[in-house]
Amino acid sequence: MTHLFVEIGSKVVLNWCANKSMRPLSLQSTFTDIERKIEKVGSVVFSMAEKKGNEMASNLAIAGVNRGDMFKVRW
Repeated sequence: MTHLFVEIGSKVVLNWCANKSMRPLSLQSTFTDIERKIEKVGSVVFSMAEKKGNEMASNLAIAGVNRGDMFKVRW
């Protein structure tokens, strides 16, 4: 079985992952897509990331948001 560990830097977003009823309606389709992909992976663990714990990951995430064509992932 494959395991995926996801560190999240926002308590709000971590809460959305844990509690479906707390998710904004505007993001329901996004979370539905994420849940389908989680089923393919097998085991996914969400945890709170340390503040300033991984600045490189933060910078890459920001770059990915600003340049959507820069990072590609296939499932």
